[in-house]
This record gives sequence, C-alpha cells and structure tokens, in this order.
Amino acid sequence: MPDEASLTDLIRRIESLLRAGTIAAVDHAVARCRVTSGGLTTDWLQCFTSRAGNIRTWSPPSIGEQCLVLSPGGDTAAGFVLVGLYSTANPAPEATGDAESTTYPDGAVIRYDHAAHALTATLPGGGTADITAPAGVTVHSDAITLDAPQTTTTGALTVQGLLTFAAGMAGSGSGAGGATAVITGGITATEDVTAGGVSLIHHTHPGDSGGTTGAPT
Repeated sequence: MPDEASLTDLIRRIESLLRAGTIAAVDHAVARCRVTSGGLTTDWLQCFTSRAGNIRTWSPPSIGEQCLVLSPGGDTAAGFVLVGLYSTANPAPEATGDAESTTYPDGAVIRYDHAAHALTATLPGGGTADITAPAGVTVHSDAITLDAPQTTTTGALTVQGLLTFAAGMAGSGSGAGGATAVITGGITATEDVTAGGVSLIHHTHPGDSGGTTGAPT
C-alpha cells in the first residue's frame, strides 16, 4: 500500500497531466514558451504547431493567449503547450459557421466565406503584397478589375483581345525601328489627327501655280 508521500506525489502528477493556463513569455528564436497556470510558471516548453516535418508552419503563440499544458507522467518540466483557446481578451473573430478567417494584430484579415464563395485578403494602410513565381502567373476569371490610381508593367505587354481605353492615351520612348508607335494595319479616327503640329484634316500644300491647295477632302 502506498505511503502518504507517494499518494500525494501521484495526485500531483495526475493533476499536472493537463493544466490550463496562459502564455507568459515567448522565445521566438528557439520556438519555446512559458506558461502561467495558477501559481505556477513553467520552464521553457515546446509549443504545438500544425506541421513540423518536411512541411513546416510558423504561427507562434502570443503573450496572454489561453492554452493547455500536456505533461507526460505529470512532469510539467517535460510538458508541451497546446494553444488555440478563445478568451475574453482574445474572443472569436467570427460568429458564423460559413466562414474561415485569420485576423492579425495589425488588423489584416484573410477570410473565405464558403457560403458566398468569396475569398478576401484585407491589409491595413501601408500594407503590401508580393508574389514571386519565376515560371509564370495565370489568373482565370470572367472579369478582372484592377482598381488603382497607377498601374505599372515593367516588361512588354501583349493584349490578344480588343484594347479599349476611356480616358485618352499618352506615351513616349522608341519601339521597333526607332518609332514611338508601330501599328500594322489601318487606323480609323472619328476626329482630326495631328502629326508634328500638322493637321491631317486641315493641312494644305503649295499650289502648282502659287498659293496653296485646299484642305483634303
């Protein structure tokens, strides 16, 4: 029959198998954290992540986040920290069963609403997004809208369909043969065309017997 000391130690170990607490400190360099649970603050413990093999994810816990300490044999010094419990300080960011989202401390939100089939990524002011794909990027859609005061392409641009613009067109530089613009095919203009300050519609030529010719008809 176990003595009182052994029984007390057994009870302590059972109670320590699973302890609720909050993150007290995080060491990002070694992926460890400390947990406060009751009057106890643990040593530096490993934190669970979704993947930690050939595929690895990184989403470290934050101070004040609720968690559970899983301690094999009831030894909290050898415990592992499982995070992901909502709390009053960190409530659920959604109140729907139709969406999955990630909210970041700076206010950025990535959200997919599977009922509306809508994926959104919202960044705070000053936010940037960068995609690097050396072999190419392909976007398939019935319609694409680029809503920006300025859009810049740094390389050649090929438009295989009809090019329509609604606020004029301006350009500079030289293309093939040194020309700024080279067009293969005809040009139709509903109004005048001016080249080098000379009107296509209203220009005249010197007449054969002096004077000038009339404007083109």
